[in-house]
Amino acid sequence: MEIENPDGITRRQLITTVAIGGAALAAGAVGGAALGNTGTLARAESELQKLRALVGLYEQLEKVGIDSIIASGMNIVRGALDAVKTGVRLARDGVTAAETALKNFQAILDGLRGLTDAATTVLNDLAKKFQAAEALVVAMLGAARPLAESIVAFFDAILGKIPLGIGDDIRRTVNAIVDLIRAIPITQDTVSNQLLKPMQTLFFPATGNAAVKSNLVDPLTQNLLTPLKKFLTDVDTLLERWDKDFAAPVQAALDQRAGVRKKITMLRDDIGLA
Repeated sequence: MEIENPDGITRRQLITTVAIGGAALAAGAVGGAALGNTGTLARAESELQKLRALVGLYEQLEKVGIDSIIASGMNIVRGALDAVKTGVRLARDGVTAAETALKNFQAILDGLRGLTDAATTVLNDLAKKFQAAEALVVAMLGAARPLAESIVAFFDAILGKIPLGIGDDIRRTVNAIVDLIRAIPITQDTVSNQLLKPMQTLFFPATGNAAVKSNLVDPLTQNLLTPLKKFLTDVDTLLERWDKDFAAPVQAALDQRAGVRKKITMLRDDIGLA
């Protein structure tokens, strides 16, 4: 509610008039008759003093320099967040590279499965043929002994009937063949039981997950790569919200304050306020 003074001018009108023109304009606003009214001039001077005190307080408030503090703080945080963005990008590239490496590793294993199956088939076929040959020799010689020993006994019986010295070359040849025959089951067993079967158990089980998947691929994916990807996504979201919900509005407010401050300076200069 406006309180009107005895001379017909409200307090708001008086303050506004004083603010834009000073005591002289205030005197003009109340009319020529009011110029000689000592009470009216005193009230005008009192309002002017209050306005000057208010302007002084605003000036003290501006001297606090909160704008520059906020701007400096935002620049510091922005620099730190730029480093975080770079780190997030590098970490995301690392995650992608790790996922690609795991996929390539799985592709290599898939290729090895076919080769392992083929090698197993060849070794099994060799073992069957070796056993078949051993059975034929045993049946022919009538001796239930291993193939190599049966061949040695067979050629010993033959070479024993050859004059001394003539069968030496034949015996060396037979010995080399026997060594080869003896090596076949040992080699087959070693490759099959110590290489192919462990590989099949580790990489290509008939049922269930491969050990390498359960002990390497899944733990890496579930305990490292997936949580890391979620964390990086959360960081990206935080950085986006910083820019959208804080940095941009604050900067807009600072720019607006700077514009208002410029207009105030221009107005002060225009009306001649010190």
